[in-house]
Amino acid sequence: MSAYHPDDMTLMNYAAGSLSIPQALAVSMHLCFCHECRDLVKNFNHLGGALLETIKPASTEDDAFDSLMASLEPHDHSDTPKVKVDMGSAEKITQHFNNPLLRYLPTSLADLPWQRQTKEISKFDLTSLLNIKGFQVALQKINAGAKVPTHTHKGFEYTVILSGGFSDELGVYHEGDFIARDTSHKHSPTALQNEDCICLTVLNAPLKFTGWQRIFNPFMAWH
Repeated sequence: MSAYHPDDMTLMNYAAGSLSIPQALAVSMHLCFCHECRDLVKNFNHLGGALLETIKPASTEDDAFDSLMASLEPHDHSDTPKVKVDMGSAEKITQHFNNPLLRYLPTSLADLPWQRQTKEISKFDLTSLLNIKGFQVALQKINAGAKVPTHTHKGFEYTVILSGGFSDELGVYHEGDFIARDTSHKHSPTALQNEDCICLTVLNAPLKFTGWQRIFNPFMAWH
């Protein structure tokens, strides 16, 4: 069971369909692991439905949650083969809750064409697949025991751990955990020793390295 979750306001906005698609994707991935947050979203949906009935005819079809999930699907996937993607626990739980990430990946996590960023850190960029401006959405793979350089953020970062885990100055995180960071945080995630850590990350502004790595900051701009 996940130990780190989105806050109630984020879940409420998710249920209302008012999050951006990248933010909603991160929350959706957490929900694939976390029955506690799924129950909260369900309750928020029921509450929203009850409120709508007081101001709209009962026949009105207005399900923000279903609309949100539909919006996470690619606009045109008629020519894309359906591939079973091995995502461990996240895939197994899709019988209870839809896993939207499976719609975007061409193959298993292990077989993705990972782009090497350093010797021990790689990414698979999803930004262009979502076709959304103002965000960077990617899968990050950190080799077991490897350390991400110390950084802060120019905006917010949502991270959902899909497999493995990592630690930083604020805690230890495992599969399914949802971690939110912003300009007030400075950290250096380090993958746990026993296996590679694979995360979904959503940023609305570039990272800002501290220490000697700050010389790379001018190359981090992406919008």
